Amino acid sequence: MTKKTKQRVWWAVSLLALLVFAVAMAWLHYQQLCSPGGGNDPYTSDLGQHLAFAQKGMVYSTTSLLIGPAYALGGRWGIAILLALFHLAAIAVFARGLRPALSQCPAPVRLLISLVVNFAQAVWMPRGGYWYQGTIIGTVYHNTTYIMLAPFALLAVLSFYRAWHSMSGKLDLRAWLVYTVLLTLATSFKASLVFAFAPALLLLLIADLIRTRGENFRQEFIMGCSVLPSIGLCLIQANVLFADAGSGMNLIFLVDFDRHRMLWGPFNEAAVLGLLRSLVFVAAVGILLGRRAWKTFRYRFSLLLFGVAMAEALLLVENGERLYHANLWWGPFICFWVFLLESVSVWLRACADWKSGLRDGYLGSRIAVCGAALVWHIISGICFLVLLMEGKSYNIPIQTYHFLFF
Repeated sequence: MTKKTKQRVWWAVSLLALLVFAVAMAWLHYQQLCSPGGGNDPYTSDLGQHLAFAQKGMVYSTTSLLIGPAYALGGRWGIAILLALFHLAAIAVFARGLRPALSQCPAPVRLLISLVVNFAQAVWMPRGGYWYQGTIIGTVYHNTTYIMLAPFALLAVLSFYRAWHSMSGKLDLRAWLVYTVLLTLATSFKASLVFAFAPALLLLLIADLIRTRGENFRQEFIMGCSVLPSIGLCLIQANVLFADAGSGMNLIFLVDFDRHRMLWGPFNEAAVLGLLRSLVFVAAVGILLGRRAWKTFRYRFSLLLFGVAMAEALLLVENGERLYHANLWWGPFICFWVFLLESVSVWLRACADWKSGLRDGYLGSRIAVCGAALVWHIISGICFLVLLMEGKSYNIPIQTYHFLFF
């Protein structure tokens, strides 16, 4: 088989897999839009609620602006197909992010790897609490704004890496402008990324200011200004979301504690187990391949970004009825996805090094442990998706069902 023929075969396999995935996503989202949306209803999700907001004229994001016309053009199927396209876009952007680690692999192979990795969910374990409650994972099937945020958020971060690369010399203003526009566009869908990105960037700029002793201040100032349009959008969105009296955000120490409403974070067993089940692969990479990982700026920044998002989610809560929604945890979700990309990239580079003959420090064993953890996440995610397709709620208590031989 010639190289050209192999390329065509890979493209055929990749496009077929993506087509099947897109059809499955469109079908799932259509069922979710037809569901009454109650906690115990089949195919329950946030999609119907977001559609109702748009129909009532509650416009607070680009999502609201898109789902209205999509519904007018194609009804529920119009929104379902639109969301399927956003899923495909997220997979394509993730594949682009893998390119430095898979520079020798053709584009269709990267797309297939991206598709498989993005099936990953928190790992299954006996009596592990809930599938979703308390978990932090990059792929979400039940929230309209997050699904639309994902590709633009990752594009914005990848563009930031390119813009930051020029900080050591003359700042590439074109790369800076592209990154700023993408960050603003991502914020227009959901503010979850910039809410963590802005503080992380501030810490990075302070560190650079100290390192360069102020010699790079002009570059640092311009880079810092990149978040201003996004902050402006956050203020506009807040005027809509926090319009009710007494609504807003507060430190968790200053609100009345309610363990039945604070379902995320370290407040109940299910949430703690959910968090631990989410971090198996990234923790394995950090522990077993940490020295390799720490050499790359992208890994270090993604870890910082995720750390800031987690700190905000643990320390801040919304007031009033929105306390139950735990919306600040969307920050760790999207930032974990960025961190997952870099963790997978570190693992793939280690695999390439082992294949090239580098075997020191039990590298093969460390790679195998990390790979087993990733496979565990992926298999668990496929089981989770099958259950969603069957009509189970995304908020599934593990103790209440049996899947195959479990």
